[in-house]
Amino acid sequence: MSQRSAENASSVEKMMLKLHKSCMDHIEQATGSNELEVNRVLHLEADLAAWLEALESKPETQQFQSAHRDFGLAFYAAMSGLYRQAFSTLRSFLEVTVGATYLSSHEFKRRQWVSGKLDISWKAITSTDSGLYSSPFLEEFCPEAMEEQDEMLANLKQTYRRCSEYIHGNVSTSQMLPTEISYREDITREWLSVAESALSATMHCLMVRYYKDLSQPSKGIVEGSLEDHFSHLVSVRQLLGLPVEGTHS
Repeated sequence: MSQRSAENASSVEKMMLKLHKSCMDHIEQATGSNELEVNRVLHLEADLAAWLEALESKPETQQFQSAHRDFGLAFYAAMSGLYRQAFSTLRSFLEVTVGATYLSSHEFKRRQWVSGKLDISWKAITSTDSGLYSSPFLEEFCPEAMEEQDEMLANLKQTYRRCSEYIHGNVSTSQMLPTEISYREDITREWLSVAESALSATMHCLMVRYYKDLSQPSKGIVEGSLEDHFSHLVSVRQLLGLPVEGTHS
């Protein structure tokens, strides 16, 4: 290696170590100031892991596991101050997990997606005519959720849209982002809030698509998460055999 190359390498190393130090400082601030919110997200992530365990025999499990790793990277990016990357990777997690859930009911299209011949269509996933929360889909997989379809579809769309606004340079979000790694409590808290919504929306989609087809042991793996996070929903109380009186959809 020439002297100039060695000097360049040393300069890059110093720059990267400085960046690493900024990320470490951000992690300390982000986790220390948002302990309650962080713990809620980690609780939901652990419950998602339980769902993936229950679904490990499904053909789409590889996509679920890949998306789960994406969530881990998104969480790390958010805690490190890499805000745009955190929202971008969170959207990827949501898109792949919900996309795999939807395409599991269309085996030919799922195989085309896996082989690279078909792209995920968010428009198809959220279609009110034939998407994951359309009446025909729910009638076949989870008619108990029919009354909450509008609310859940709206939550799913809103979560995806908020991530997209950070990715595509929306003026309002671009102005919020710091030009260097520095702790912003408002953005950190928003990411944690959106991540909580993304995890909840994902698990509800998994419930709608898979719960009634699970074996009894597999149902046992996920019932705790359903009761923890969705016991206010009539559909979940019906599926779990809980009292319905006094609840709302």
